[in-house]
Amino acid sequence: MQCLIVDAYSTGRFLPAALAELGVKCVHVQSAPTLPYYLLRTFPQDAFTECLVHDGDLEALLDAVRPAAPAFVLPGNESGVDLADTLARRLGLPGNAPDERRVRRDKYDMAMAVRAHGLRAPDTLRTSRFDTALGWARAHGRWPLVVKPADSAGTDNVFFCADPVELCTSFGHILSSSNVQGNRNKTVVLQERLTGTEYFANTVSVDGRHHIAEIWRYHKRRGRSGAAIYDYEEPLTAHDPAAAALAPYLLGVLDALGVRWGPAHSEVMLTAEGPVLIETGARLAGSILPHVVSRCFGTNHVELTALAGSDPAAFAARTAVPAEPRTGLRYVSLISPFAGRLTSLDGFERLRELPSYADHHLGVRAGDFLSPTVDSATSPGVCYLLHEDERQIETDYRRLRALELQETGGLYEVVRER
Repeated sequence: MQCLIVDAYSTGRFLPAALAELGVKCVHVQSAPTLPYYLLRTFPQDAFTECLVHDGDLEALLDAVRPAAPAFVLPGNESGVDLADTLARRLGLPGNAPDERRVRRDKYDMAMAVRAHGLRAPDTLRTSRFDTALGWARAHGRWPLVVKPADSAGTDNVFFCADPVELCTSFGHILSSSNVQGNRNKTVVLQERLTGTEYFANTVSVDGRHHIAEIWRYHKRRGRSGAAIYDYEEPLTAHDPAAAALAPYLLGVLDALGVRWGPAHSEVMLTAEGPVLIETGARLAGSILPHVVSRCFGTNHVELTALAGSDPAAFAARTAVPAEPRTGLRYVSLISPFAGRLTSLDGFERLRELPSYADHHLGVRAGDFLSPTVDSATSPGVCYLLHEDERQIETDYRRLRALELQETGGLYEVVRER
C-alpha cells in the first residue's frame, strides 16, 4: 500500500515512520516550489519512495502520482490542506467534503459555516479596507477586538486591539506581511474577543465519524507586542466537566466544516454561555513529539491518523475505548526574552536536569539569530514535562522559566544585540 503526504513538515514529519510501521510506503508532494525555510528544515530525508513538487500544473501532478496508486492522501501541515483535499477528490480517494468557500482555511468563512450549522461562532468581519474595519469595530462597540490574517495558523500575527489606534497599527502590519505559509496576507479578520478558558482538541475522522483523541487546556500569556503567546498546555481526562461540555460541540464543528476524513486540530473557547470555535485546521496538531504523548496516553495523533488511513477497521477497534492520560503531562513552549546570535545549544541541555523532563524539540540552531518570542513562529522550541506528581511538574516548570531569564548559565547562550 502507498499513500501521498502533502507537505510533511512540522508534526507531519513523523507520519512516514508511523505509516512504515503499518507497512505503508509514502510519496511526498511539496505544495509549492517555494515554502518557508522553517518548514523545509523539518523535512524527513530518505523517508519517501518519491518526492514531487507541485508547480501549479494540477493535471501534470495527477499524472505523476497515479502510477503510485495511492490508497489515501494526508496533509502533513497547514500549507498542504488545500492540495491534499484536491488530490483526494480528483483521484477518487477518501477525503473531506468539497470546500469551494475554503471554510477549512479562511477564518471568516469558517465562522459563518459553523454559525449556519446552528452552533455558536464569534462575531466576525473580513475586509481589506481599514475604513470598513473601523466602522465595524465602532458598531460592534466592545473592545478589545481580535485582529488576525484570514488564512494562517497558530498565533501568527494575532493581535488584541484595545482602541482604533491599535487596530490601525495591527491592520496595516498584517496586510504588509506574509502568513506562516509564506503567502501574502490579502485580507484581515476582526473578531469579538471571547472570554473564558481556551482548549484545543486533536481528532481523527473516518467516513464522517469523528474520534476525539485528546483535549488540552491552553495557558497563554501576553507577549511584548501585546499578542498572545503560548505558555503551556495540559491534557484533560474524559471525566473533566470541560471535556463533557466541549465534545458534542467539537463533533458538530467538524460536521459543519465538512471534515470527513483524516486529522483535525480545533481551538475552542469555553465561555459562560458555552463553547465557541476559535478555529479549526484540517491537519495534525503542530509541533508535537508523538512518542512523549504516547507515554501519557498510550497513543498519539500521528499514530491514530496513520492507522485510520491504512486500516479503518483497526482504527475503529483501537478507538472504541477513548485513551486516558496515565500520568501528568505539560507541554511548555519556550519563550525567549533575548535578541542576539545563538552561539551554542548547550544551554538547552540544562532542561535534562529537570526531574520531570521527558524530551524537547528546538526550532533553532547554533548560529541562528534569536528574537524575543512574540508568537508561535518566534518560540525557540518546546519542552515536555511528564511525571506522576503534578507538584514536581509545577516545580520544574518554574525552574525552566527561571533558566530562560538567566543571562549567564541559563538556556539561551547568545551574543546580545548592541
